[in-house]
Amino acid sequence: MSKIKCQASGFSLLEVLIVIAILSVLAVAGAGFYRSFIKSAEIGLVAKNIISDLKDARAKSMAGENGLKWGVHFINGNEDYYEIFSTPADYSSASTTIDETDYLPGAIYFTSPANLSSSTVIFGKINGTTTATTTIGISSSEEEVKTITITPIGTIY
Repeated sequence: MSKIKCQASGFSLLEVLIVIAILSVLAVAGAGFYRSFIKSAEIGLVAKNIISDLKDARAKSMAGENGLKWGVHFINGNEDYYEIFSTPADYSSASTTIDETDYLPGAIYFTSPANLSSSTVIFGKINGTTTATTTIGISSSEEEVKTITITPIGTIY
């Protein structure tokens, strides 16, 4: 009679623990990267929406829609938001009409205008110009800041 040897095959406890430790390290590193990527994508989307709304207000002003100037008023307060409006003169005019109000998502805030202040961009009728260069900053963290600039000739970038 011949003897048949059986060898146990499988993983030892130590090998399983090492694999779990390596996967845990990779998961933690991947989660940090993913969170950073999501914040960057979200702030990029908010910046594109603000630029789109600024361009829309400029187009309405150049077209002379309702015979008024159009602009955007940015408010940096407890809740950061901006308003698209029409006016015969300026934002403080009694005839100013708010067309739309957009709030920034919870994790995103204005860095410019400064905290508890506001900034207004009004585009001139027909030519779409503004009175001065205006800079709007948005951020989701101190590392990630997007800046939107509106020049006196009405260029938005």
